[in-house]
Amino acid sequence: MSARLAKGGRLIDRSKAHRFTFNGKWMRGFEGDTLSAALLANDQMLVGRSFKYHRPRGIVASGPEEPNGLVNLGKGDRLEPNQRTTTTELFDGLTAESQNHWPSLENDIGVVNNYAARFLPAGFYYKTFLQPRAAWKHVFEPIVRHSAGLGKAPKDRDADRYEQAYAFCDVLVIGGGVAGLQAALVAGRSGARVMLLEQTAHWGGRAPVDGVEIDGQPADAWVKTTVQTLEAMENVTLRVRCMGAGVYDHGYVLADEKVADHTPGDGRPKHRLWRIRAGRIIAATGAIERPLSFAGNDIPGVMLAAAVRDYVVNFAVSPGDRTVVVTNNDDAYRTAIALHQAGLSVPVILDARLTATGALPEQARKLGIRVETNRAIAAVKGGKRVKSVAICAQAGEGAVLEEIACEAVAMSGGWSPVVHLWSHCGGKLIWDEATACFRPDAARPPLNHDGSAMVIAAGAANGALLAADTLR
Repeated sequence: MSARLAKGGRLIDRSKAHRFTFNGKWMRGFEGDTLSAALLANDQMLVGRSFKYHRPRGIVASGPEEPNGLVNLGKGDRLEPNQRTTTTELFDGLTAESQNHWPSLENDIGVVNNYAARFLPAGFYYKTFLQPRAAWKHVFEPIVRHSAGLGKAPKDRDADRYEQAYAFCDVLVIGGGVAGLQAALVAGRSGARVMLLEQTAHWGGRAPVDGVEIDGQPADAWVKTTVQTLEAMENVTLRVRCMGAGVYDHGYVLADEKVADHTPGDGRPKHRLWRIRAGRIIAATGAIERPLSFAGNDIPGVMLAAAVRDYVVNFAVSPGDRTVVVTNNDDAYRTAIALHQAGLSVPVILDARLTATGALPEQARKLGIRVETNRAIAAVKGGKRVKSVAICAQAGEGAVLEEIACEAVAMSGGWSPVVHLWSHCGGKLIWDEATACFRPDAARPPLNHDGSAMVIAAGAANGALLAADTLR
């Protein structure tokens, strides 16, 4: 079962408990939790149902890339549908309800679609509901309308207020990880007017979670010192909970600042829309982890490896007592090591590669963690949560070699730079064979009216996936 660990949690304050409800059930979390972390801490693995077949869905990620953890947040005049649990900060009295099921999340009659999947191919309704024509309006259409969509549309007038603001700067840095902080520091010291945006409530990105050292000190310490230096610069503006949402012509950027999402009713505007004009934009938006394909990879408890690491390190939340790690790269070994250090069991690391000899694999072996190369998952067994995994050879025909009991699966298919803002105004991508991902092509950037590069990609967003490369 998923649970709160007795120790740890770099982002939570255990002295400040919050009570909240999910589907009418009271649960408990801490200041600093996200809603997804609090749900997992209360062993709430099932958070929704898939759109068409109503298959059970659980938390997969820990950030805005989360595909499953969408809930109705609030009620009455503060109801918001389709809010991500992974980006919602927990507050006392929060109310959330799961979506796309009837009569309940645990017992959803719509799951019959899953057993009739062979009769419900994509677009089947265009042919199925043609005849008799008279039945469309009174029979077919009401059923389709009731089944379509996610969440509940609010009926009451919004109780919150919103505002917009304008800003002008020489350099706009989007992303407050190591790359963004370093870029803002260099630009700020040059005398330029700098604005730095970070979509979460915390600076530093993945570096503090991954145990990175910068200039001989832990990433946490470097981040704290750097932020203090930036805050002391009159020409630098810092904004947390502020997402760079779009880059448009002539250095025009829209950003959404969540001012009072986590403190509803305190009199402040809920959101602030920033309209920013920047001479140069630095996209330091990081990278997101890719999932792996195998049977049952949508069962609650199958998560991205980096997300599992986030929940363990940041929130002291275990997704399960026994976690199988499956990967094709070294980074997922960090998750296995973090789980082991938290006192949790890692029965095996399944590595698709023929050999795994890097520093991280060797560290995992020294800790006594079993490492199997040229191995993959044939299938995950379970219904509303993971029960076991069947193992097969990566290069084989899928024959099951072994079955291992577990409560969670941490998967990693490598990392892809977040290139959305780079691409908004025509920036082109290039395939990087060494890191097996598409990254921004510096020779074909989005351009200003004078022909200069309007957007510069930095750090992991530019394919630099190691801390030393990011700082350079």
